[in-house]
Amino acid sequence: MFIFRNYDAMENPSLLRFLVDMRGEDTTSVQLRDDLMTMLIAGHETTAAVLTWALFEIAQQPELAQKIQAEVDTVLAGREPGFEDIYRLSLLRLVVAESLRMYPEPPLLIRRALQDDVLPRGGVDFQTKIARGTDVFIALYNIHRSSRYWEDPDTFTPERFLRPVQNQHTEDGWSGYTPSNSTLYPNEVQSDFAYLPFGGGNRKCVGDQFACMEAVITLAMIFQKFEFSLAVSPQDVGIYTGATIHTRNGLMMTVRERPSQVQ
Repeated sequence: MFIFRNYDAMENPSLLRFLVDMRGEDTTSVQLRDDLMTMLIAGHETTAAVLTWALFEIAQQPELAQKIQAEVDTVLAGREPGFEDIYRLSLLRLVVAESLRMYPEPPLLIRRALQDDVLPRGGVDFQTKIARGTDVFIALYNIHRSSRYWEDPDTFTPERFLRPVQNQHTEDGWSGYTPSNSTLYPNEVQSDFAYLPFGGGNRKCVGDQFACMEAVITLAMIFQKFEFSLAVSPQDVGIYTGATIHTRNGLMMTVRERPSQVQ
């Protein structure tokens, strides 16, 4: 539930405080400081990477690029985008979600067990015992590209999030994916943790909504004015995985001003 505050009367109002309030959480100044460091350090390169891979994939699908341009032209009608436009830029929201599925930033999450536990059997034939203090590495890249959860997982298909997915392997207990009109972007709850680019639970990224909104607005402004095509083959771009997923050799593209935007 949203926490209402009089931000005009606060001594130190901030966007971060507002984002935390949107989650219905109360927190200390120390926690806010830690979250701010997370946003400053982890919230820029990651968004840039999501935008890079979105352009990479869109450039290989001219029909998708035309749909995006048509949506942007219809919604914005030549003006700069604002917050209220995000609700109407439905295809661009799906594009950002699909970029996060195929290229999650970061591609790996790490959690530490606070007590002894046992993981459910899942897709293997045995349960896994986890001792207290064990570091658990969660490979988001593998989960997001698993054919067990996603049809044709290596193909960039933004509209996939409009379709429900039923579990064909009932023994692993996965609930499938259920689209929802109550959220702007798909999340870990709707996918039963088969899609979690921002993590989940109490340690979920505090800037998830802001990052997605930022990416949508940026793409809208880009496609409003420019057209893109790859200047190299997709194979020459390459992929490099570290804290985030980078292009190995950079993303060489030809950028043209849209004819309709030429004065």
